[in-house]
Amino acid sequence: MSLELTELIKDFTATKLLSKVELDFLESELWETFEHIDEITYLTSAPVNISKELKLKDGSSWQLCCAAVLDTARPQKNSRSEKLRKLIEEFSLQ
Repeated sequence: MSLELTELIKDFTATKLLSKVELDFLESELWETFEHIDEITYLTSAPVNISKELKLKDGSSWQLCCAAVLDTARPQKNSRSEKLRKLIEEFSLQ
């Protein structure tokens, strides 16, 4: 996990703003997570205040926070957060 990813998520929770380049970076990080989910052995939890700000359960991973940021900043028909939640459950990464 990139330090920049965590800093961007923290910035978003504080300001609700990220640039196009920053959002593109988060998209690429999340894409990597989706593509390599079967190789991931654990996920690091984000601090409770970040999870709460993004309306996620306490103990949610930074990757799930990233998906929630993108769902807010760049809404899609299919929720990235829900897709990742299902993959986390399927691969027992909770």
